Amino acid sequence: MKKNGVFLIIFIGVVLVGLFWLRSRPAPGRDTDTTVALEEQPPAVDERPLIEAFGLVEAAQVTNINIEFPARVRRFYVKEGEKVSLGQVLLALDVEEYYSEIRNTEYELQTTLYELNTVQSEAAELAAKIAVKEEELATENAYELRQISSDLAKAHQDFDKKKELLAIKAVPASEVTELEKAVADLTRSYQQLRREKEEEIKRLRSELSLLKGGSGPEVTRINMLKQKIVLLEEKLAMLGNKLDQNFIRDNKVIAPTGNAVVYEIGYAEGDLITAERKVLSLISLDSLVVKANIAEEFIKDLRLGAEAVITPVADYNRTYHGKVIRRSQVAIKDSGETVVPVEISIEDRDEFLLPNFNVDVKIYIN
Repeated sequence: MKKNGVFLIIFIGVVLVGLFWLRSRPAPGRDTDTTVALEEQPPAVDERPLIEAFGLVEAAQVTNINIEFPARVRRFYVKEGEKVSLGQVLLALDVEEYYSEIRNTEYELQTTLYELNTVQSEAAELAAKIAVKEEELATENAYELRQISSDLAKAHQDFDKKKELLAIKAVPASEVTELEKAVADLTRSYQQLRREKEEEIKRLRSELSLLKGGSGPEVTRINMLKQKIVLLEEKLAMLGNKLDQNFIRDNKVIAPTGNAVVYEIGYAEGDLITAERKVLSLISLDSLVVKANIAEEFIKDLRLGAEAVITPVADYNRTYHGKVIRRSQVAIKDSGETVVPVEISIEDRDEFLLPNFNVDVKIYIN
């Protein structure tokens, strides 16, 4: 009975060993070494030579909004970092001071035009007056000249007659002397009167010259008024041009570009805007590129159009593709190292990749 039990145990053991041996044998046609190799093979890796760099996502196109005339910020309709579309209202302006300056300039221009017209009328009247006095002097038609000229002519006649009578001793010599003195006095009066008339004409011509001027470059009242009018007209045009901007409509600033992000707002509501400081910037999302610095020892291997893979630090599971589109023609110092700035396009950018994101860049060099 004991012997039968031993045989049973041995039989069971042999059966178990056989089953184990059968299970451990490979299936027909199956290569054990090949299976192990496939299971242990790592993922495919691009083994092309490359340059690695650290970069920053930046916009190649940034629009700065500057207001070059006196204005105040009445209200902001956007916040920094907000995405805007073409024509969207960004802020409202209070430009009453500027409109007041325009009105004052228009009034000054009209006043100057009226003054010029008055002066030109004065000049025309003065020129006519000079012409009359010159004619009177030339023809001795002036009453004073005509009167004294007549008296002088009569005195000469009397003097000549008296001399004839004196020659026959018909009149005393004293009468001739008196007439001679009268002729001399009248001659001096006549000459003095002509000199006064000539001086008057000269003075009138000088006044006309100050008003009207001649052909020379001398400063005259009319020329000054004309120059002032030109300056005022230019000022009005300039004031109007400052309002006639593609980003200003009905005292509001609108976005002159689409698909952009508001950046660096420089004012708060109620602030006075100055020409020296911009109002805000708009970053064009359609112009985003990666800017990176390449160490000088790798520049010899870099070429324009080289393929690049971009990985944002914000999410290493994302990758983007691009190409080298620009290489600076001058090297710079960066943290004590000589580098060359390059720009890389982003061909498959999505909404996740934002301006100023840090990225790792791989540039393939063959």
